[in-house]
Amino acid sequence: MAEENHCMYFVKRKKRYCRMTVKKGNEYCGEHQGNSLDSMQSKRVKCPLDPTHTCYESRLSKHLKVCNAKRLLDSQPSFIVKGINLNGTFEALQHVPLCELNQLVIDTVINKVKVAYGKLPQFPKVVLEHDVLQGKVHDEYCGRAVKKHLLQNSSLLSHLEHAGLVQDNTCFIEFGAGKGKLTYWLGQMIKNKKNSCILLIDRSSHRHKSDNKLKNEHSPLVIKRIRADIADLKLNDITEIQKFDCKVGIAKHLCGSATDLTISCLDQAMQNEPKCNITGLVIAFCCHHRCEYASYVGKQYLEQYGFTSNEFTILCSIASWATCGSTFSSTVTNQNDQNDFKNTRIGAKNLTSSEKENIGHKVKLLLNWGRLKFLESIGFQSNLIYYTTTDISLENMCIIAKKTKYTSL
Repeated sequence: MAEENHCMYFVKRKKRYCRMTVKKGNEYCGEHQGNSLDSMQSKRVKCPLDPTHTCYESRLSKHLKVCNAKRLLDSQPSFIVKGINLNGTFEALQHVPLCELNQLVIDTVINKVKVAYGKLPQFPKVVLEHDVLQGKVHDEYCGRAVKKHLLQNSSLLSHLEHAGLVQDNTCFIEFGAGKGKLTYWLGQMIKNKKNSCILLIDRSSHRHKSDNKLKNEHSPLVIKRIRADIADLKLNDITEIQKFDCKVGIAKHLCGSATDLTISCLDQAMQNEPKCNITGLVIAFCCHHRCEYASYVGKQYLEQYGFTSNEFTILCSIASWATCGSTFSSTVTNQNDQNDFKNTRIGAKNLTSSEKENIGHKVKLLLNWGRLKFLESIGFQSNLIYYTTTDISLENMCIIAKKTKYTSL
């Protein structure tokens, strides 16, 4: 039962009553009062500046003058431009759970996956280790969870170096930086490079950031952190990075649509004035089930195989089969065997757990390949590789792209 003087609205998602206080004599707070009365005073509408909250329609003009969202917008720097990397598309497609879809619709998508996947090349597994992390990785007191991240960082940074992207006069941009663990080891790797910079971008604020640790070591690197949503980031308007001849994008486990927004952000930076010289990028993928059609950069590739916009959400749901199964079968682990789809039964209802994982893995590869084809269309030579093993991370694929051809080891 809701507490006295608290809202009587039951929030199903949280399985409890709303905790907002109410005016004397009212049962519901302003957010949940609804539009039951005819008077304009009672009608609530979404705030145009921030649709996550509402206000009385009769007081909208007054609310817009004092809304916290307006204060944030008024104080935003020039490099924050709402939706600049969404290519003008803000509307997200409605996600419908697979269990609510007609089975024939799901089977049609799976058959399209089979056709498209048969055209993909084999992808190499190239697990590297960088000297700068070697001592830490082999520390006997290093815990298993910490070691997993160190091994991934070690391989990604080594690929960055082997691709020829570690040069003097370069600004490295870590998207979705989090606590800056990848940046810290990158800083150790490039501390002797001349005129280098690291820019960290994340939409959240974090405590105990590793970039602060790097600053405390009196590194000669220029280190800057920006709090911003990648969807709204106009990279070439950040004055601090303009003086560097080259810019390189990096990210580890950049979740779902954030990967596509990053690629679009780099593309926009190369097109808009003052133009950025993006020499390459290394991005490790993650959470394909959280991709969104509005931001996905590989639409043209999927359209070649008949995938429609409505089928994209189905693809993303199927992608989750790769990592949410009860077992991770040897069929999936053997990632170089890319002809085993023929053994998959027709009809998703008849699929075993391992077969679902297998199909989910194929969908993830298709989504990654669409990104690769987009990067090629804007002038990058790109490769998809498995940079670590599945026992370290099930999300073990990354893309390496640069303006001149990168040769896998």
